[in-house]
Amino acid sequence: MTPAEIKQQARTIINDLLEYPFAQAIDILPAEQKLKILQQQDPLAIEPLIGLMFVNIMLGKRQIAVELGERIWNIGGDISAFFELILADCLLNLGQIDRAGILLQSRFEAIRENLKHFYMVMVKYALISGNLALVKKIGDYPEAYEQETELFEFAANHAFDISVNDYRAVIKIMLDNLKDQLCAWEYTTHEDDELELIFYSAADTAQNEKIQEQILAKINGYFASMQRPFLEDLYLKILNIKLHPAWVRQED
Repeated sequence: MTPAEIKQQARTIINDLLEYPFAQAIDILPAEQKLKILQQQDPLAIEPLIGLMFVNIMLGKRQIAVELGERIWNIGGDISAFFELILADCLLNLGQIDRAGILLQSRFEAIRENLKHFYMVMVKYALISGNLALVKKIGDYPEAYEQETELFEFAANHAFDISVNDYRAVIKIMLDNLKDQLCAWEYTTHEDDELELIFYSAADTAQNEKIQEQILAKINGYFASMQRPFLEDLYLKILNIKLHPAWVRQED
């Protein structure tokens, strides 16, 4: 099988995976086997490895996904925009913000040109790195603002005053306490410019509720020490990875 054929087959498999809710193991596991076969064809082919990294995130196997990410990073090389997008999301899901930033640097240097394809990972990077000014900058482009007005209003409300430090503190506490368990995370918005961050682990509901209670106690401790109230328009949730919905298909 030629490198081009391996790349195309890996892309086809990943495209199918993007349509599966993470609980749909009946479809995820056969896809994993197909990617492993492709990877055996050429152990240095980066595209099947990116697919396997994504699969293990879907299955809640954080450590394997981290190891695959390390292998991918060490191999390096040029990849197409499609695989760059998937890899960036995988890195962000695992909390590897610095590497995601390096990967996306050139995309941020030309936001307008890359906005359509990389919009989701651009926003995720800005949110998880605590850079609400960057979220606001993304929202300054009309193409983006029409998508999520609540998100960009949230950013505008907090990016340029002391509350941005509170937002960053909350993110740091979440990541510090979930660093060995984080499999993925997503965001959603609600009315009144409210932002909800949903973190996914492989733990069951009872364990996640306990972890969330411990983390919220630390967050409340931070706000008490700052003598400021918790951000009333920010919500946090920790769920099992199987509750993660299907990944939104990205256009080329």
